[in-house]
Amino acid sequence: MVRVQERRRLAGTLYAEEVRDLALLWTVDDDHPGEADELAVNCLIAAAGLRSKVGRAEGKLRDAVQATRDLPLCLDLVAGGVLPVEWFEWLIRSTRRLEPEQRRQVDDRVAEWDLAGIDVNRFYRELRMLIAWFGAGLQQEHPTQQRNVEVFTSPDMDGTACLQVTGPVPEITALGHRLDAAARAVQTTQRQALAEAGPASSLSPVSVPFDVFGTVAETGRPMSLAALRYAILTRTAFGTDGIEVPESGFRINVTVPVMTLLGQSEAPGEVDGTHPIPPAMARDLVVNAPVFHRVLTDPVDGSFLPRAAKTYQVSRSMQELLRQIDPICAVPGCSTIVTTSGETDHIEEFDHAHPDRGGATSPENLHRLCYSHHRLKTLGLIDPIRDPNTGVTTWTARTRGRSRPLTETTRNTDLVTRELGDHLRVVWNSYLEREEDAHRRARGEASRDEASGSGAGNDEGGSVTGEPGSDGASADPPSPAAPLYDPEHPPY
Repeated sequence: MVRVQERRRLAGTLYAEEVRDLALLWTVDDDHPGEADELAVNCLIAAAGLRSKVGRAEGKLRDAVQATRDLPLCLDLVAGGVLPVEWFEWLIRSTRRLEPEQRRQVDDRVAEWDLAGIDVNRFYRELRMLIAWFGAGLQQEHPTQQRNVEVFTSPDMDGTACLQVTGPVPEITALGHRLDAAARAVQTTQRQALAEAGPASSLSPVSVPFDVFGTVAETGRPMSLAALRYAILTRTAFGTDGIEVPESGFRINVTVPVMTLLGQSEAPGEVDGTHPIPPAMARDLVVNAPVFHRVLTDPVDGSFLPRAAKTYQVSRSMQELLRQIDPICAVPGCSTIVTTSGETDHIEEFDHAHPDRGGATSPENLHRLCYSHHRLKTLGLIDPIRDPNTGVTTWTARTRGRSRPLTETTRNTDLVTRELGDHLRVVWNSYLEREEDAHRRARGEASRDEASGSGAGNDEGGSVTGEPGSDGASADPPSPAAPLYDPEHPPY
């Protein structure tokens, strides 16, 4: 354990140095708001260096400046190997809601403790008591300031999500009571309709009030209160006090790999390019979809096939492709979803006077950005440059007249996984082979198998082949010895 303790002391020294370096990037303090744009760029620089999301990097900068400004004594103990890094991080989290002067008082007290002689449980217990003492008069955020609505997807990736509504207890309780009263009223009406209708066999979803899922007519039982609350909440019109809400320019996209759609793969689908859904759910959504929209791409590398536009306006087909390629803001570290919001940006600026001179309106020169990062790019504070040959984008940040390299990103052009692509290629080759045999038979010629003497009727012991699903058929289509599919010359 001696070597472990030595490494932990060294880790504490390196940690303290990192905290002090990160604190230099925080350009805003309580007395001088500073330049918000400069701070936003510095957060991008920190995210690139830490290889983290921008929000996480901003939190690290905020903690770093509080540690160096308000907890300097304890930070020195971390650098000296006396205070473990884990304990210090707990100290930072515990004092976030305190005022700067209160944090300094906590710093003075903790630095006086015999840290080498107490265990972790006592440290946490004593720290909690200290925080409660100095933070007794702390003004808590009022519940009305915490009103918020957020969407969270299930960590199990089971195709479910959660809508979390936060607000004052009376308001949320009243919402729950109204929703419950509406659900009970609909359930009572459904029971009455079932009693008047007679046998369940004569029911239809139209004859039962609010049978939105068709389950009442199918089972002869009213919907559960839980199902009714969900149905009412998700179908309620929003009140905006007469303000007209324009229809969204985008729809919800459900992307389903073609092999999953055909039942040949269990690869998951995606909602808006960010939320995985189980293959069975993806197939059900496709079955009930009133319209299919095709994004025309190269079957090998996913590149856009139509030619680049000569105008600044991005075509609808390009927008659809960009939503698939860039569902999240293209700035490294940003986690803002831009499928239904955000802006399409020309990486190389479009030349309005001479459109042929560069800055083409094509997916190779376009990406999706959130509003805040599109603004930083417009101001020249971040600058992406994409290599037309490799598709690699090099990002640079500019602060106080200096340019700082951020990172390089590779453009996502692969709309299917390698495994699905290989499987699709085998199926395509098999299809072309069967199509060629059909043309041969139409011309009165022997098929490839018949010409080679390997048909089903061969007496030399040739294998029996058949269509998928028939007796003797292979689960996977045969892969021809000489592939008919040439990736360099795709057949379209």
